[in-house]
Amino acid sequence: MNANHPTAADRSTASDSPDSSAAFAAFAASRAEAPPVGLGPLVRIDGGWFIGDHESTAHLAVLPGGFEHRVAGRDPFLVPWDRLMSLQLGFTRGRFPSTPVGGLLNSSDGAIGAHGSCLSAMVRHPYDLWRPRFVHHGWWYPAPELTVLRQLLGDIVDLGHVERLGDDAWLTSAVEELAADRHLRKWRTGKAVMEGVKEIITRGA
Repeated sequence: MNANHPTAADRSTASDSPDSSAAFAAFAASRAEAPPVGLGPLVRIDGGWFIGDHESTAHLAVLPGGFEHRVAGRDPFLVPWDRLMSLQLGFTRGRFPSTPVGGLLNSSDGAIGAHGSCLSAMVRHPYDLWRPRFVHHGWWYPAPELTVLRQLLGDIVDLGHVERLGDDAWLTSAVEELAADRHLRKWRTGKAVMEGVKEIITRGA
């Protein structure tokens, strides 16, 4: 018998060891862990809302007073809600296509390009185009969530209720409703998404 090749008994003994069982349990738990509450890159973690991976070198915090861009090695930069005149997000489902290099290689999404994942907003006082980058999370974003999120961010400015993004209770309720499977299955057309998102934004306003 070749001593370099373990027997079936050897393999059984190794797989039944406490260390291997614990390692497998940890791996299974990590695979089963669901992404946090949110829509695509907009997520709620530890009581706060963020766009992008909040543990990375670049992300946006959604605060009561506005969007705060946080980049490693720089001072945070806050843009108040009343400065926003338009609002869009450029990102893809996967992480690599949302990087600057990936954006150059995948030109099918015109909102990405060489800038990578970013928020794109026209701001006032002074007038400027603000394009803060953020880092994509490690998981894939479901396509229906991206569609709904783009509609939400664009419409909430156009309808004059952008400050609602800074209301934690409202944003949590709105995202939970928008992310519900029954809505994502129901809203099959662009018109249905537009009407559904508008109803949630203006409800009680």
